[in-house]
Amino acid sequence: MKKQFTPPRDIAIGILGNPSRLSTCETAFELIKILDERKIRYRVQDDIARQMKVKCGYDAGEKSCSRAEVPAKADVVVSLGGDGTILQTAATIGATGKPILGVNLGKLGFLAELNLDELRNSIEELFDGKFNLEERTVLEASFVENGRAVKIYGLNDIVIDKAGSSRMIDLEAYVDSEYLLTYRGDGIVLSTPTGSTGYCLSTGGPIVSPESSVIAISPICPHTLSARPVIVPDTCRVRIVAHSTSKHVAIVADGQASRFLPQPVEFNVSMAPHKIVLLRKSKNGFFNLLRTKLMWGLDIRSTDVYIGGDEK
Repeated sequence: MKKQFTPPRDIAIGILGNPSRLSTCETAFELIKILDERKIRYRVQDDIARQMKVKCGYDAGEKSCSRAEVPAKADVVVSLGGDGTILQTAATIGATGKPILGVNLGKLGFLAELNLDELRNSIEELFDGKFNLEERTVLEASFVENGRAVKIYGLNDIVIDKAGSSRMIDLEAYVDSEYLLTYRGDGIVLSTPTGSTGYCLSTGGPIVSPESSVIAISPICPHTLSARPVIVPDTCRVRIVAHSTSKHVAIVADGQASRFLPQPVEFNVSMAPHKIVLLRKSKNGFFNLLRTKLMWGLDIRSTDVYIGGDEK
């Protein structure tokens, strides 16, 4: 669901990012200069602040805080990095509902849509209310680990796989109380519409519009070629019972949080009670983003791009 973003009068900006990238520190410094010009309050992730002090000569002082503290001190969180950084930011923000503005310092950038060269103009447009708020659904996976109930959350996906074993894994899949199929292969991806352009897509799963209310179930390298991806309503609960000849089964949320559990083990996956909110430019629609990022319609014969062989 989309609605126009109306910035609070005394807005505060939080700055999170991937501190292992040199460009994160440099971009954070450029962003802070823009915020200082407009006398906008901000809080910056402490390890990014330390890098700025060394590499840019800027001391954020009391305007830096721990990563976990940033969402509570901000009205909007700017995420500096690639899509993986956005996923980390979403995990930090959790159920607070704070909107995320992604600045792409990576490669593809489905979630972090702003480029570095449009940072200043985009920040001005943000303060002028020219962005939309988009709510994105989140998956919740529950299971028992060492006798304790555990829940993990994924904005993109929940992946259950064979934990690095060379052998296949059997995954009994149920949608609510109805048996679906036993997938035999390397694993399974349960994806939100947001995650349909991630791991789900590389398994042969469908691209799903973010406004859709569905969960995509996609097998990873299925042994049975007739086992195909399935889309179910996001009101359903998907139950996966994992059996493996290896010692452990892995469950991973957004490629970030991993757990290794002795098998057999049961997982219940459903929609989380909270959503993640992204700030998106009003003029950038989802299908325009797909055409741009996936280069749909590009005739490589008319470019200097060559796939394999020597350049002629």
